Amino acid sequence: MQRRKPEQNNMEKRDQEFTIFQKSLRERIRKLRTDRGWTLEETEEHGWKSWRHLQRIEAGQNFTIYTLWKICKLYGIKIGDLFKKL
Repeated sequence: MQRRKPEQNNMEKRDQEFTIFQKSLRERIRKLRTDRGWTLEETEEHGWKSWRHLQRIEAGQNFTIYTLWKICKLYGIKIGDLFKKL
């Protein structure tokens, strides 16, 4: 049986932490929408370009910082507020 190097264990732990962080962020984004009572389709009425894009983000598709910035503009919050308590 091969033993893992400490660096490998640290990387695996960071990967797990990032996965948890990413899931929490997606849930926060979904909550911002649902707290307003909006369906995905209704986000287009409020200025979002494609509800399907937001659906993919909420489902786990990777996104850029620019996309996060646009999401914050859509919901009228500061980008720092998106990360509070994550």
